[in-house]
Amino acid sequence: MDNNPKAGVTMKLRDKQLWLFDVDNTIVEQIEHPTPFQDALDLCDELVRRGKTIGILTNIGRLSSRQIQRILNSAGFKFEAVNVFSAGAAAAAYVHNRYPGARCFVISEGGAIEDFIARGLDVTNNPPVDFVAVGADRGLTYERLNFATKMVRDGAPLVCISGSRDYPGTYLGKEDTFIGERSIVAAIEDATGTKAVIVGKPLPEIFVESVRSLGFSIAESVMVGDNPASDVAGGRAASMTTILVRRDPSLILSYDSRGLDQTPDVTVNSLDEVISKL
Repeated sequence: MDNNPKAGVTMKLRDKQLWLFDVDNTIVEQIEHPTPFQDALDLCDELVRRGKTIGILTNIGRLSSRQIQRILNSAGFKFEAVNVFSAGAAAAAYVHNRYPGARCFVISEGGAIEDFIARGLDVTNNPPVDFVAVGADRGLTYERLNFATKMVRDGAPLVCISGSRDYPGTYLGKEDTFIGERSIVAAIEDATGTKAVIVGKPLPEIFVESVRSLGFSIAESVMVGDNPASDVAGGRAASMTTILVRRDPSLILSYDSRGLDQTPDVTVNSLDEVISKL
């Protein structure tokens, strides 16, 4: 196990009460191929056995929190629905905190729409629109993209649900790499001259809000992930303890770290190494 110079972090892991995990390339290979990593199953089981709370904080926006929880639990995990935070849920909270009940036009494969409705927002396909929110959508039509552009031109703030430019996955039975929400938003930004607000990791407020909503303090919380630019950078900016697990580097998605520190508190080659420190 490699540790950075931050003294005492490893020794204090056993005292942490809330453990938040990334999804893709951290606890499963991909959400659309949810083959679990055995070390992740073992660590989660050990944490539950010790009475710790485990949860999910992911930049996946095309699936809802409910859908993500069901997929992961079918893969052998034991996450409670209220402990799963998707990028769509984070974006919905962002909008709700600024305009409760806002009328929102949402580009999404369905997951983010579900999260927006669950938050009490009015998802609509007709003007007027208070916010335009854009997630990954592999069935996106020109008509919907054009409507989103018109609504932004008319003054609706533009929200990007997470910030991946592309990502691997399976759609209509075909495995491929698909353009992400950041690439879709770039077209709207170019057409309107409006800059989007990106809501997702590494935005530190998402880490803080997730921890607080579960009734814990930052000091007793850990973020575990594979991506220095999102999981580590956001967790550190929120003052959480961060654990970086080394996985397949080709599956680490590209995110803008926004200049945040990407140095993990703890780096491991396997999550079994974390178990040995509990």
